[in-house]
Amino acid sequence: MQAEISKISYESSTEHTPPFVSIVIPVFNEERRVEGFLHDVFTFVQMEDFSCELIIVDDGSTDKTVTIVERLLQQYKNVHYQLLQLPVNQGKGAAVREGMLAAQGDYIFFIDADGSTSIREIKTFMPYLNASHDVYIGVRTKKHKAPLKRKIFGYGYIYLANLILGTHISDFTCGFKCYRRDAAQKIFSLQTMHNWSFDAENLFVAKKYHYRVKEIPVYWKHCGGSKVKVLHNVVVCGYDLLRIRWRNMCGRYA
Repeated sequence: MQAEISKISYESSTEHTPPFVSIVIPVFNEERRVEGFLHDVFTFVQMEDFSCELIIVDDGSTDKTVTIVERLLQQYKNVHYQLLQLPVNQGKGAAVREGMLAAQGDYIFFIDADGSTSIREIKTFMPYLNASHDVYIGVRTKKHKAPLKRKIFGYGYIYLANLILGTHISDFTCGFKCYRRDAAQKIFSLQTMHNWSFDAENLFVAKKYHYRVKEIPVYWKHCGGSKVKVLHNVVVCGYDLLRIRWRNMCGRYA
């Protein structure tokens, strides 16, 4: 079921035409770092020569995140954007799904708002954006200061997910991915998971429908304040992966 949206704010100083790139940014209680991150995003977008829209999806923040975002959007009125607000926190997967389905770009990125991967990695993706692939996923081959338990869990999850789902993915959960618009519309319309397992679900669906996946190395650094609870997810991940297989057997992704 599609998440409920309580408010959609839209503003553009230019004529609305479908952009080449859409950038979806999910946020939840990011008042301490969203301003600096969005400044980097706006600066990058203004300097590049491709048409772009920003879609910021607030996942029911209870702090000043939305106030900060709205203030920044007023400062950068020449940037085409959408601001979507979910009435309550529903999970990163729900926020990303809403943004991806609302996007109008030929290619739709979603990126984490913690700054762990720089917005400038979009330039790394650019040479690969063509008709040869449908889904482009960042692979954290260059990790900086990742905690040991996070590394161990990450490698274990990749092994388990590939084993259960029958995929061959090097990095499921990197928060830097890009989809061709037609692939995004199909895959995200079938998404059922709202927690962090949505990535595995969507890549499983991509495999099911024979979408072509391209892995692209990106630089990643550990940022404090992550909302991922590693030990909790150790318990949850196997159950979620089995649910994906069960839902497929029941025809949920048909």
